[in-house]
Amino acid sequence: MFGPVALVLFLALPGMVAFAQPSLRGFELERLDLNPGAEGSLLVGMGEMLRAGQFRLSAVGHYSHNPLVISREGEGSTPIVGGRATMHVAAAYALTNRLQLGVQLPVVALQRGEGTSRTGLTSPGSFGLGTPEVGLRLGLFDQNEKGGLDVAVEGAVGLPVGSVEGLGRDEGMRYMPRVMVGRRFGFIRAGLDVGLLVRPVARISELGPAGVHDVGNELRVGGALVSTGRRLRYEFNVRGMIPLSGQFGSAELLPGARYLVNPSLEVFALAGVGVGGAPGTPLFRVLAGGSFGDVTPRQGPGETSVKCDLGTAVDQVKECPDRDYDGDGVMNGVDSCWDKSGDVSRGGCPRADTDTDGIEDSLDACPTEPGDAARQGCPMRDQDKDNVEDEQDSCPAEPGPAENRGCPLKDRDKDGIENDQDECPDEPGPAERKGCPEEDSDKDKVPNRIDVCAMEPGPETNQGCPEHEVPLLSIEPRQLKLINGAKVYFDPNGARIQQRSFVVLDWVVKVMREHPEIPRVVVGAHTDDRGFADDLRRSSQQRAEEVRRYLIAKGVASERLVARGYGPDRPVDSNATSIGRENNRRVDFKIIRNGEEATDAP
Repeated sequence: MFGPVALVLFLALPGMVAFAQPSLRGFELERLDLNPGAEGSLLVGMGEMLRAGQFRLSAVGHYSHNPLVISREGEGSTPIVGGRATMHVAAAYALTNRLQLGVQLPVVALQRGEGTSRTGLTSPGSFGLGTPEVGLRLGLFDQNEKGGLDVAVEGAVGLPVGSVEGLGRDEGMRYMPRVMVGRRFGFIRAGLDVGLLVRPVARISELGPAGVHDVGNELRVGGALVSTGRRLRYEFNVRGMIPLSGQFGSAELLPGARYLVNPSLEVFALAGVGVGGAPGTPLFRVLAGGSFGDVTPRQGPGETSVKCDLGTAVDQVKECPDRDYDGDGVMNGVDSCWDKSGDVSRGGCPRADTDTDGIEDSLDACPTEPGDAARQGCPMRDQDKDNVEDEQDSCPAEPGPAENRGCPLKDRDKDGIENDQDECPDEPGPAERKGCPEEDSDKDKVPNRIDVCAMEPGPETNQGCPEHEVPLLSIEPRQLKLINGAKVYFDPNGARIQQRSFVVLDWVVKVMREHPEIPRVVVGAHTDDRGFADDLRRSSQQRAEEVRRYLIAKGVASERLVARGYGPDRPVDSNATSIGRENNRRVDFKIIRNGEEATDAP
């Protein structure tokens, strides 16, 4: 009986012990995150942005010592994770000059610590995937030659897809909005990075207050000083954490160096120490790696371009202002002859006077042609020898008086207007038309502006119409005037146009269609004063609109016609006589020019 029971206990006991063994809860242990664009610091955002279309891919291997340690009374400190080697991949791509996408992916390659017998916890996995992070950075301001700051904001999201056993995953999503500010001071750039990490709050083990610390929300602050303008650059990074949910604070100091191998490859290494009890803060950390892509930093205000060290600078004066390529003691930025050795007193140029005019070449605007000092060493240019300098001569190849800007007085079309004031120098025309001839479509020597029959030749005495026709209107500057007894008749006390008026209105249609230069015409209907004024205005408006409809039906564009009923308000004769009243009962056609209002038509 005792034998079978003992056998069962012997087989079940290890499983019962394992079942009772405390374990670590899932959380992201790694505290190191990279600056994917790395235009300034490798670890701290400084407000800098890649240019549109540029990308950078970085691969970093790093080792952290004692990133997770527990302390127990009477037992000292025991490393749960004594050493951790991680491969960290980061990439950045600039969608525009102001918008940059960044991604990071840590992978735990090796992780070791004390065994279960000492820690009382299950050992974490030796390798696994960390928490991938995706961020979008928006550049707000750029430092320029006049000063200012580099300012950017970013929102990043950590995805809970890492390895729980490898301490590479929180229990949910993690978020980190951040603000980055930076400024260049000559060959030094300084920056500050402040972010709020929002992550699931949890105690990572059940060992109690004397066990492993909590994790939760925290404020992450980073500062950096970096050198600029050289292939070999140095940086000093400080990264700290201020807890917001009961955990311990921490900080890391990480100085390092980076070297630009060529325009597409950079290598770097950093090492530093950590202080504080927050999980993930190592006793020391060492990291090294390389970046590929658009890794040559752009030249900032007050900086020397790294291209000067690479030998790829195109404009040595602007890109390498603090270099002295000709060795004359005058820096390129202020050396007027940066490729020739000269004197400091001559701005870095040698003394030379090629044209022997007594003015040094460095001060001579025309060093190969003798001239006087008043023209900065240049001779007087006067190609046509008219004593008017070519720079002030409107006709440098033709002699002319100075009062005519060096041009000869000419009048090719013999219209009495000089060519330089004649808008049509090859066609005679009156001065009021700036020397251009008047339009005459039918070539009858009657200008279109007064030609009632613009498409048929006729004498001016007949309004430009053929002699067999009797025009019923004339074209005046302000109106189409009815002539030869023409008048528009309506039915008594009504608005219907009498048939005998159709021939008159057809002449109006003819002129409007043949003269598109007439912009608009106000069809004005008038009455005598017999009756109530408001009734007369209303009936005259109806008559004006009836005439407008007739003209539109005959092919005149509606936007060229405005109907106005004036009633008795604008008499042209006395209403005391029957003849006067007859004259006041009329329809007129006033021309409205550009800029005039139809309501103000005379």
